[in-house]
Amino acid sequence: MIILKKIIWFCFLLAYSFCFSQAKKPNFVIVIADDHGVLHSTPYGSNIIQTPNMQKLADEGMRFDNAYVASPACAPSRAALFTGLMPYNNGIVGNHEMNLKQGVQSLIPSLIDQGYEVVFQGKVAHGGKNHHGGYIPNNVKVLKRSPRKDTKMSVVANFLKNRKDTRPLALFIGCIDTHTPFPPAGESRIKPEDVIINKRIYTTPEAQLEMSRYIQAAESIDTKLGNILKMSDIYLDKKNTMTVYTSDHGMAWPFAKWSLYETGIRTPLLISWPGKIQPNSTTKAMVSWIDLLPTMIDIADGTVPENIDGKPFTAVILGKKNKHRDAIYATHKGDNEKNVYPIRSVRVGKWKYIRNLHPEFAYTTHTDAWATEVPMTKLHANHAGHHWNSYIKAAKTDPAAANFLTDYHTNPAEELYNLELDPLEQHNLAELPEYSKKLKSLRKMISKRMIEVNDDESLSGPPKLLENFSIMESKIK
Repeated sequence: MIILKKIIWFCFLLAYSFCFSQAKKPNFVIVIADDHGVLHSTPYGSNIIQTPNMQKLADEGMRFDNAYVASPACAPSRAALFTGLMPYNNGIVGNHEMNLKQGVQSLIPSLIDQGYEVVFQGKVAHGGKNHHGGYIPNNVKVLKRSPRKDTKMSVVANFLKNRKDTRPLALFIGCIDTHTPFPPAGESRIKPEDVIINKRIYTTPEAQLEMSRYIQAAESIDTKLGNILKMSDIYLDKKNTMTVYTSDHGMAWPFAKWSLYETGIRTPLLISWPGKIQPNSTTKAMVSWIDLLPTMIDIADGTVPENIDGKPFTAVILGKKNKHRDAIYATHKGDNEKNVYPIRSVRVGKWKYIRNLHPEFAYTTHTDAWATEVPMTKLHANHAGHHWNSYIKAAKTDPAAANFLTDYHTNPAEELYNLELDPLEQHNLAELPEYSKKLKSLRKMISKRMIEVNDDESLSGPPKLLENFSIMESKIK
């Protein structure tokens, strides 16, 4: 009888301990934007784009100044996020690829094993249901998508209001506003003529109009974020909820999405966690998207798998460290036939090295390829750069426009930048003898890395050779 009582008491303590630990695990609310550039918000220095809710999140928590994605296209970027593996290690390298390498495991089950209810709403994975058998297991609850104009986030609100599950929540919300097509012309708060465009990019009234539409999209995401924060405060324990805002890569714009420049792979990352993260703090620690899920698992007291590339930056979040990675690697294969341009890069400290595997190819993307398409389909019209033909027209009379098109469509085999002095990567130092030692060092790192991950240097489609390409017309001759 005494032994039986001890067994019953032990079981009670075990059950109580488990329930108590479950209650203490924080909720996670992860808001993922689509194509939202790192420089396009108030916390990251924009004086034009008004994002007060992103600023509020930064004020209440931590702004990461050196957060990166693994690849500047949706499919490989998100696959890396949910597997904790870089593209060549998880198998999804080019955009719209869907098959993970055999044996690659999602990190989501590690959260579920820690007692979490995992919920997706909006574009979180890439390709919708196609990925749910890959890096998104079937026991993830997938809510229906809501219209872009639903800034009240009614689907999320209804879910939280009616939620009966007492498990800790890991809620991933995808916002596609900043992915083309942008809001119609005339809906933007800012006038096109007041838009200031990055000096590397030739400015036309049409480009200013296009950017004004994107600005409206970014501000729409901010409104959604504000409503998410409000409903989180109402339905979740604010003091026990970690909120994250980030983006899968830069915007569909020259030298951004589909490139390994900073505006392509450096991403906004804002994290708040009351009582845990010091308010209004910033960090220059270099972190990668492959580190985010391992960090969540670590915070949830789970065991982070050892055979992945990602590693937790929990100590950075809690203010115990100001450094995480010594090097940041990135890979770009391409986006089917529209963007056949494999690139590799590494950042170490202030130095950035980019290797263009085929400088004999013309660099093209949806932006220009579909803008010059004749006839243009309705689908392509939605995602083409409606400003692109204004560059082509200007290049006929203005050498600056012609230089811009040349800069956009062509690249040297190697690029080297000092990001402290040249954050927009406009002054390539690769050819200067005084930087040869640094160039050789970073070149060696990339070559070694490519061997380690079995980089096959494959293409996403048939390339456009520069010898057959009209740069001033942005199309094949």
